[in-house]
Amino acid sequence: MDKLNKKLINIKKRLTRLEKDDKSSSGVYQYLQDELHLYLDSEYDTTDAEKFIIGSFWKKAYKKYKDGGYITNDEYISKVRFDYERIILEDKLDRFCKNSKRALDIGCGNGRYTKEFAKRFDAVVGIDLSKKQIKQNKKDNKQTNIIYLNEDFIESKNNTLGKFDFIFVGDIFMYTNDKDVEKVFASLINLLDENGILIIRESSMDVGYENYKSKNYVAYYRNKEFYKKGIFKENFFKSYKNCGYNLYDLNKYFDVFKDEKIKIENNPMKLDKVVDKFIPKTTRTSYFYLYKV
Repeated sequence: MDKLNKKLINIKKRLTRLEKDDKSSSGVYQYLQDELHLYLDSEYDTTDAEKFIIGSFWKKAYKKYKDGGYITNDEYISKVRFDYERIILEDKLDRFCKNSKRALDIGCGNGRYTKEFAKRFDAVVGIDLSKKQIKQNKKDNKQTNIIYLNEDFIESKNNTLGKFDFIFVGDIFMYTNDKDVEKVFASLINLLDENGILIIRESSMDVGYENYKSKNYVAYYRNKEFYKKGIFKENFFKSYKNCGYNLYDLNKYFDVFKDEKIKIENNPMKLDKVVDKFIPKTTRTSYFYLYKV
């Protein structure tokens, strides 16, 4: 790690300490914030600092929210979003996944998807960078065909994870700097067995793109077309909009159409029409991108 990224990480740590001490209105805090943002918005390579900021965000999210993975305290959103995404994934696996021996859930979090995949695959591996989360998953695990590992698939030596018929990964490229995109995607494809499929759920934009960088969060909201060309083109197969992601944007809709809330809970796929009609195309959204080897 170079001196600049070490410096920026130390600045982030100082900002966090000042926030805890209720000194976020001080001149020192403003100076440090401006210095951090100055470099984040520059042409300098701040990848390591960005990774540190992202890691800090997720540690806080799992402490702050009832559902840290979905970043919400709203049980309705947690349930309906998961049900929606589960239905989408089940349909794509039924249609396109030829073999059901091994599956890999990357960034498995609390294992909500890992457990679903275990219902159809002989063996499922859930990996996450959080030692604490993996330790908890192992403690709670009651399914003999699931293994949880604290591992980085990119840094895995000699392909120790093996090959998989299906790989699922959520929101990995929104946290990946442009220069690392090719390396990350190549690592994913390398883990697929013959006739295997990869599904990436990715926060995206229908119109334009947005690189968001701040002292608390860093994310690359790329246009949906980005995931169909370049390094992705050879393996790209299909994409599907993830309207469950936009539940967070439907407060006005549910205020006006109160009866629709329970209808959507009973049939989450109704979200497709609602999101299409009531959510502007410029709003951040999400897609499932399916790739084959």
